[in-house]
Amino acid sequence: MAIMRRCPQCGSNDLFQLAGGYLGAEYRCKRCGYHGAFVVESEEEMPHPKAPDTESRGMDIPLWVRILAIIFLLIIIWIALPRW
Repeated sequence: MAIMRRCPQCGSNDLFQLAGGYLGAEYRCKRCGYHGAFVVESEEEMPHPKAPDTESRGMDIPLWVRILAIIFLLIIIWIALPRW
């Protein structure tokens, strides 16, 4: 059985070797652009990882909370300003 190499970021097997020799092999993924020495090697077919949910990315704060926070900050700044 042949050893399959997969990208650790996207799970693709579209990898090509950039360098090798004394320092070890470096790979680049054609799908996501990953560049590094670490790849996943396996003798059996591995399932592709699921794509990340677009809704759970970063801090998804509702617009009304953002507006409320800006108003609150403006009030705090207005109170803290010195009066002439």
